Order: sequence, then C-alpha cells, then structure tokens
Amino acid sequence: FYHAILTTHEMGRPALEYLRRRGFTDATIESQRLGWAPDSWDACSKALAAKRGATSAELDAVGLTTDRGGGRGAYDRFRARVIFPIRDANGKITGLGGRLLPGGDDAERGPKYLNSAATALFDKSRTRYLVDKAKAAIRKSGTAVLVEGYTDALMAHQSGFTNVVASMGTALTPAQIALLLRYASKILLAYDVDSAGVKAGTLGAAELLKLVIELGGAESGPSLVDVGVVRLP
Repeated sequence: FYHAILTTHEMGRPALEYLRRRGFTDATIESQRLGWAPDSWDACSKALAAKRGATSAELDAVGLTTDRGGGRGAYDRFRARVIFPIRDANGKITGLGGRLLPGGDDAERGPKYLNSAATALFDKSRTRYLVDKAKAAIRKSGTAVLVEGYTDALMAHQSGFTNVVASMGTALTPAQIALLLRYASKILLAYDVDSAGVKAGTLGAAELLKLVIELGGAESGPSLVDVGVVRLP
C-alpha cells in the first residue's frame, strides 16, 4: 500500500521527489520497497480492510494502528511519512520506520523518525536495519559497520558498501550486538561527521566494547572482537 502510494499516486510525488533529491535511485526505492503514508487518519487501515480483509484486531497487533481511547476506534500510526520497511535477518518484514519530510512544524507533526510499536513481531532492541541485506557481506568481510539512520544505511548500500546496518535511533543493546556477532568479528561505528556524531561515536565505541566484553563472559557467548570508529572527511 505505502509503496504504491509513493511510486504511482499523486499523493506520493513530494516524497518521491525528496528521495530522488537525496540521491536515491529508482532501483533502490523499488528494491527496498520504500513508501509514503498519506496524510490521512485511516487511509491505510481502510485499504487493508477492504482489499485484504484485515480486522481491527490484526491491524492493532502488528502496530499499524493506534487506539484512540475511550472506545472511539483507532487511527493509522503512520501518517505523512516516508516509509522504510524493517526486516529481520531472514528478510521478513516485522516493522516499519517513518520519516517526516523536511519543512513544517515538527512539534505538531511528532518526532522526525517514528518506528513501529513493540509487537509480537517487532522488537527494535533486537533489530538492525538492513541486516538481511548486509549479513552476507558482513560474513564475507568479517566486519559490520554501524550507521545512525535508515537513509545512511541505504545510501551506503547503494554506493556498494553492503556490510552496513543502521541502529534506528536506539541505544546499543546486547541483543543487537549479539546479532551482528553471528556474522562478524569486527564492528565499526560510522556516525555523522559533525561534532555530536564524533562524540557519539567515541562514547558508542566505549559502550560497544563494554557490551562485547559482557557478552563474551556469558556461556556460549561470542569471543572478544575488534571495535573501532570510522572517521569520515
């Protein structure tokens, strides 16, 4: 639904133009099934109910709707956002990420990035964006590279750096690190080039090393790995 709105409907044109201005090719937009959530309270849930027979309970269970409270029904969780499907290591879509387009009053529109709520399928503390696409390259190179956001990871892959995954704005967790250590013995942080990114990278490397040591001390835990910070010009 979201992908069709982005690529074939007039409502999705501003979002499609934004992605193209950011440098994303149509091939990347298609292969990653990027989308656009229209600025509507119930467009997605109505479409899925009509075309797929989705029930209110099912839409709620997978985090596509948010309860209004007071028995007043529900509304679409994602509205007026670029949509990034989030897959598990096996390539199954378990959640979504939504990004506001630049401009407007963000205080009224909500956070810049919004992820799916925690569900039986989706737990962002155990997930890395693009891990399904990156795991083969991570295993082959022995190195996993962490970046900050969806667009960072997508552009890296489009540019040929396919051992890159994104953290989706969450703090580093043991489960996320354990996921990467299935495929790599070296983890690098490549955060934004500004001063905040450099500081976050340095602090993140210390936290990452701490987590790796904790994991290594557990029974059947991974062995200690090489940890580093990528310094970009």
